[in-house]
Amino acid sequence: MRRSILLFCLSVLTVAVSGQRFAVTHVSVIPMNRDAVLPDQTVVIENGILRKIGDAGKVKIPAGATVIDGRGKYLMPGLMDMHAHFFYEQGEHKNTCETELKMMLATGMTTVRILAGHPVYLDARERVKTGNWAGPDLLIASPQLVGKWLWDEEPKNYEIVDTPEKAAAAVRRFKKEGYDAIKITFMVNREAYDAVIRTAKKEGIQVTGHVGPLVKLPAALAAGQQIEHMDEFIDMLLPDTSYNHGQSVSDMNLWRMNAWATVPYLDEGKIPGLVKMVRDAGIYVTPTNFFFVSCFGTRPSDEVYKQRPDYAYIPAAILPEKWQIKEHNRKMNIPVESLKKYVDLRKKMTLELWRAGVPLMAGSDSPEWFQVQGFSLHDELEMFVECGLTPFAALQTATVNPAGYLGLQNRKGSIEKGKAAEFILLDKNPLENIRNTRSISGVMKGARWYDQKAVEQLLEDAKILGR
Repeated sequence: MRRSILLFCLSVLTVAVSGQRFAVTHVSVIPMNRDAVLPDQTVVIENGILRKIGDAGKVKIPAGATVIDGRGKYLMPGLMDMHAHFFYEQGEHKNTCETELKMMLATGMTTVRILAGHPVYLDARERVKTGNWAGPDLLIASPQLVGKWLWDEEPKNYEIVDTPEKAAAAVRRFKKEGYDAIKITFMVNREAYDAVIRTAKKEGIQVTGHVGPLVKLPAALAAGQQIEHMDEFIDMLLPDTSYNHGQSVSDMNLWRMNAWATVPYLDEGKIPGLVKMVRDAGIYVTPTNFFFVSCFGTRPSDEVYKQRPDYAYIPAAILPEKWQIKEHNRKMNIPVESLKKYVDLRKKMTLELWRAGVPLMAGSDSPEWFQVQGFSLHDELEMFVECGLTPFAALQTATVNPAGYLGLQNRKGSIEKGKAAEFILLDKNPLENIRNTRSISGVMKGARWYDQKAVEQLLEDAKILGR
């Protein structure tokens, strides 16, 4: 018995060092409350809170603190993925949440919003909160509200709301069950949508998700909904509503050739008017561009997918379905010119939204297609830079912007005294090259420090997913 207890304790120590006091010394700090690098700093953490930040020669290290040598490294806030899912929704519907959370944490995620709720995810949120599981803090949106459902499958992470009465009842129930937001997806009619918005305001819960052709963008902007995927943005570039009934390649229309036929007619000159509408509405937008560009806008070879570092983490039981989806998309034979214009328009809309001051948030929509949680958020940050954002602005989409939207700006999103000790230690400066967010040599989550070996162990543990 004593030997088994000893072995358990040793295994825990290989995962993280827990303690009341830590000090990261002689480190360059990227605070994210401003575009700057603060050289040669010492950061003191006590009981999971950032207590002191200052010049290394002036900050006193508390007695008994675990000292982390930050020479040559960069300390920045932990990353937030505002649109993710679990593998539980795919394949054999196995609950591997604990393992997936390790992978998220090892790739620098300290807060993740799950956007299609299920009781299994509420349980995962609680296990992280109590410290039983290692992982990022979780925010769980409700099961998705839909007008109808096209697939007869489990787990049931949706609720059909085809009347105002059903919509209002669903919002009240999901708020009572403890979900953090209301998620809207497919084919919700306008009457049900309005009921969702009215009831959510009464219940004091945020609404996020898709915007469908039965609602349209102006109504969603007037409602103040937080919009995922830039749904219906591209449809606003149609010359008039006679083209395919005013529908282009938003949402499920990506799978319809008659929607792709509208792409040559999309008017880039309408982008300034669209951007003004969005800015005036005062909403936050999560573009999820990497998902749409890499899966629908371009046609990578099979080898490109297989060589991605996250491919090894995809459960084998799910892979056949993913290859089938990819092949179905390839057989649509969409003209190359339309694909290129689609990608260019998404990038231009994103750039102009940022220039206009619209707060953008990073979301991966993993594990759609061949994306994997954690890894794909770094791809999304790179895509923001491809769109024309500066590296600092791209980092804002995964730090201060989500913190502001969630009302957590006093706790998360920047390196400041009194905030939660949630940060990543990088070997290279991400303000010089956004790809440097991947150079993780350590992660601090509350009162737990994961050094490089511990991070590597978390990833190694997560590889069981792909076996």
